[in-house]
Amino acid sequence: MFNYFQAGVGALLLHISSSSFAYDDGRVLGCSSLIYRAITSPSILTTGPVAGMLAGAAAVAAFFPAQYFPDYSALDPSISALGAWTVPVAGLLVGLGTKLGSGCTSGHMLIGLARRSLRSLVAVATFSSVAMLATYLTGAAPVTSPPPYTVASPSPLDVKLLLALVAATYATRHILRRFVYRPGSKFSQLVSSLFSGITFGLGLVVSGMASPGTTLGFLALPTPERFNPSLLMVMAFGLVPNFIEFSVKGTEPAPTCVEKYELPRDLTTITPRLVIGSAIFGLGWGISGICPGPGLLGAFFNGKDGLIWLATFLAGYGTASHCL
Repeated sequence: MFNYFQAGVGALLLHISSSSFAYDDGRVLGCSSLIYRAITSPSILTTGPVAGMLAGAAAVAAFFPAQYFPDYSALDPSISALGAWTVPVAGLLVGLGTKLGSGCTSGHMLIGLARRSLRSLVAVATFSSVAMLATYLTGAAPVTSPPPYTVASPSPLDVKLLLALVAATYATRHILRRFVYRPGSKFSQLVSSLFSGITFGLGLVVSGMASPGTTLGFLALPTPERFNPSLLMVMAFGLVPNFIEFSVKGTEPAPTCVEKYELPRDLTTITPRLVIGSAIFGLGWGISGICPGPGLLGAFFNGKDGLIWLATFLAGYGTASHCL
């Protein structure tokens, strides 16, 4: 079902979190590198967002209706692209690809495209097209009744809950920036990175990106009867606000909590490694519907399979880091 309101609100949360991490901590909220570095070289600005994402998942499990929980039925071995091998193979490919390609959907799409990065444009075009092709050839997108493009209108309770969530998130960011954050303060960096992570985790779940079937439905665009347009809302309410914010504000003045920005400076160099890595990531994404952020949440929501995906992702990312 196309839960347009829920997906749009989730996308706004993704915008708030990714732009906050950029303007408060001076960095890209790139899930693939953050997850790997949180384990191999932990620091406030790597462990904070990852812990925050898991805390956001815990908040959903504790306080939200069950309808918001991620749905992993598309990964059932009886219907998934590679059967029981789908999860480990996808995790390995996503790990390899995101390291070689210098990022995933969060870094390249939400921030890279917003900063008008040619590198990110090529990466997004590559991994999206390869993912769509992989989804089409393997038939990974689920068949549902009614079709996934069927519009689902929110209930009055959902509208109140989601609007309250967005309002509370904006208010919290304003209060933190005004009364808590201080340049160079480790405490400020911890609070801001946790805030960005919690908000990002909530955004992934609410938008539907944490559910593999929703993502696979979007990647099934060449197959209209399986197409789920929910992720279009992520572009409309996640990417577009980031694009506007970066266009208006740029990177001045300095970030709120650190001394300087550490955003990628090279926005134009296209290398074979970037393209090949993005294609490998797209292949893993296209057979499973899981990119790094949702993969991390799967370790919380999806039991053994979620942990298997995370372990193989780390193995792939580590292999690309040290051997390729």
